[in-house]
Amino acid sequence: MATESGRAPRIAVVGSYNHDLSMSVTSLPAPGETVLGGGFAEGTGGKGSNQAVGAARLGATTSFVGCIGTGRFGDAAMDLWNEEGVGAECVRRTDATRTGVAFVLVDDDGENIISVAPGANSRLATADVRDAGEVIRAADVLLCQLETELDPVVEAVRIAAGAGTEVILNPAPARELPASLLSNVGVVTPNRTEARILAGHDPTADVAAPTLLDELAAFGVPRTVLTLGADGALVDGGGARERVDAIDVDVVDTTGGGDAFNAGVAVARAEGRSLLDAARFGCACGGLACTASGVVPALPERSAVDVYTTE
Repeated sequence: MATESGRAPRIAVVGSYNHDLSMSVTSLPAPGETVLGGGFAEGTGGKGSNQAVGAARLGATTSFVGCIGTGRFGDAAMDLWNEEGVGAECVRRTDATRTGVAFVLVDDDGENIISVAPGANSRLATADVRDAGEVIRAADVLLCQLETELDPVVEAVRIAAGAGTEVILNPAPARELPASLLSNVGVVTPNRTEARILAGHDPTADVAAPTLLDELAAFGVPRTVLTLGADGALVDGGGARERVDAIDVDVVDTTGGGDAFNAGVAVARAEGRSLLDAARFGCACGGLACTASGVVPALPERSAVDVYTTE
């Protein structure tokens, strides 16, 4: 679907690339426990890159701003973006450190735990973001996460806000955020754990979703789409709150569900859809991404999503 002007939506993504090292296990290990794994695979990942690829598959003109190493993991990233049609002109390569790596364990129920060694992602600088300013200003939507240092995210949001580009922040991994950042963000898309942390709670605290939305609004978050996994999403557009149901799928691997959701919300917003419709579109994207193993292989094409979202 095109924007009102008839062109493809433009998405700029400022974020991370990680080379994924994944293993399947019968059950996720407890602290101190060793478990024998099953299949092992290498792949491409990182929240920023995944969301950029997801947006491109949904028909957006997508540009990625990030930092990667010069070794084979970095080469794999460049190959991926070339194959997927993601613009990588604003990606800096460095030999000062390695490309980021993510270690992923997935159990028989499709649940996962992930640990990330950020590597070159931590070298993304405000200067890199300023160099990409033209791309950010030309975008309909800027999509950011928190797998890099915070300063380049703040700078990207500042540039976007000054140009009238809507900012969507996927606050993962969650951390306390300055009011100067939140005041320039249009939509925040936390899951329940991330919302608890943003609101100052323990990650495992028992806090009802409506209470979390109240607290985030008090912190200055203008609009929130709270993702609820298999229960869909709760949309707070600054007025009435509405629930969006997840689509019914057979879950294989939930690892990429959140990234696909954010890509879908960003593309739908860039196309001019309401936040509620964008959340519906995102839920379809996220659900479909859970029906296959791996993140990038499972990111859905536009035709598959439209089956669930076109009336």
